[in-house]
Amino acid sequence: IQLSTPRSGKSPSPSATSPASLRRRQGSLHSGSSLSLASTKICSSMDEWDGPSNEGRTFSNTEHLEEGSSFPGSIADRYKIGRVLGDGNFAVVRECVERSTGREYALKVINKEKCKGKEHMIQSEVSILRRVKHPNIVLLIEEMDTRSELYLVMELVKGGDLFDAITSSNKYTERDASCMLFNLASAIKYLHSLNIVHRDIKPENLLVYEHQDGSKSLKLGDFGLATVVNGPLYAVCGTPTYVAPEIIAETGYGLKVDIWAAGIITYILLCGFPPFRSSGEDQEALFEQILKGELDFPAPFWDNISASAKALISGMLQVVVEQRYTAVHVIDHPWVNGDGLSEREHQLPVAGKIKQHFNYGPKISNTTAGVSVITATPLDKKEQVFRRRCHQDVKHAPNFPHSTNPIVSPAGLTPKSEDGSPSSAHTVRSPTSPL
Repeated sequence: IQLSTPRSGKSPSPSATSPASLRRRQGSLHSGSSLSLASTKICSSMDEWDGPSNEGRTFSNTEHLEEGSSFPGSIADRYKIGRVLGDGNFAVVRECVERSTGREYALKVINKEKCKGKEHMIQSEVSILRRVKHPNIVLLIEEMDTRSELYLVMELVKGGDLFDAITSSNKYTERDASCMLFNLASAIKYLHSLNIVHRDIKPENLLVYEHQDGSKSLKLGDFGLATVVNGPLYAVCGTPTYVAPEIIAETGYGLKVDIWAAGIITYILLCGFPPFRSSGEDQEALFEQILKGELDFPAPFWDNISASAKALISGMLQVVVEQRYTAVHVIDHPWVNGDGLSEREHQLPVAGKIKQHFNYGPKISNTTAGVSVITATPLDKKEQVFRRRCHQDVKHAPNFPHSTNPIVSPAGLTPKSEDGSPSSAHTVRSPTSPL
């Protein structure tokens, strides 16, 4: 695996070769590698984005429907709509090709009738998608709101997810893991600069985008739990393996819960299993481990991992929020910014452990992961509820039945189950969530 700089600026996604972008590479290409992810350092300014000029274009809901067509004229005129790629509880995702350029996108059609009374939850996600423009984030291209449906033209990421990239590669080293973290930290830094917290960062939501020149980069998707931080948040939501201790403790949290999740992912990238896990599906035991935050790097799995990587992970997984790294700290860390590259050429036997600990198997196609991320809506996540901890300083929530059903994915897909926690596709939400 290697992250390389795309050479073409004609990608349908934001290009890493924008003249205003900072272009630093993290080493040369590895021979025998089957993956090449873009490691270009991207500035976080929204003005540097050089994607389609109509991104975020909103159509009036008074526009007519084409005769004989089930799609609004403005959408059908600009795009050729194809087969269904994914069918969820509240949304259908179809193939979508821009007629003028031939670029492939995904058309997400949300049924408003099914969302009646909860439209604000959908609009909350869309309002955030309108604001974010970054090469390491799955983009909203344009939208149209009609009386019965909301149409979202989304970037279609067809290279699989983070675990797909690792398990399908011929060569995987610390250098590759550090470049993956750089892509993720770049997205987080950008979001946090806008006071946006994602709250559901996990491998399934990190997609591999394949640039026209053959290079690749990671893109963060699924903003169903994302929100603007204007003060302490208390909604107990996220995915168990990646959830931060302050969320479980219900003492109030903010942007740094994303850094914790990124730290968990970095740990997994280097050894193939999470730092905090429990036997069976004992979620409370998992939460107790997370609250204690007793980090360990067990032998022999960590014997060949650099001290710099361990120091970085320790900084990202600090239980005391004030002591935890920020996204800027992560990007500036020597393990991420390119120092000491020669120490990180050792082959990491991670793929097998990921398959074992996450019960991870091959998907129907590489497009599956990207479609799953687009198909999900905030309403799907609302059906997933954390088993709440009872604290005296927290108003007790009413009793809700615990949902064990996964977020609906395209037909034929089975969510991955994690070692020591419910399936990481089981994103859960507090019954008292403001969303």
